Amino acid sequence: MNPFETQAKLGRELFEVNTATVRKFFELGGEELRKVWELNQEFAQKLPEVRDISTFVELQREYGQSVWAGVKSAVQSRGEIVKDAVEQSGGLLRNVFNTETPTEEVAVKAA
Repeated sequence: MNPFETQAKLGRELFEVNTATVRKFFELGGEELRKVWELNQEFAQKLPEVRDISTFVELQREYGQSVWAGVKSAVQSRGEIVKDAVEQSGGLLRNVFNTETPTEEVAVKAA
């Protein structure tokens, strides 16, 4: 394959990786938004049941723990998406610049 074809192929493959990554980010963002909405509804329904300060503090503590667990999960999920994209891109680049052995086809993971 001549250098121009190789460059064009690399560009297409990197575009596919980036497109899949952005799609995953948007899907994850939508899922996170849905979870936050549900969490807020759940705790808003419990709020009228509060009759004293200790119950209110306990409800706030539960809410805080739930929010923190959601944030932690979201950060881990986003980290995995980025890690996967970097690994795919690195594999594509290694194949282009590896002149010692024939290039292997690196499959771009779809969303």
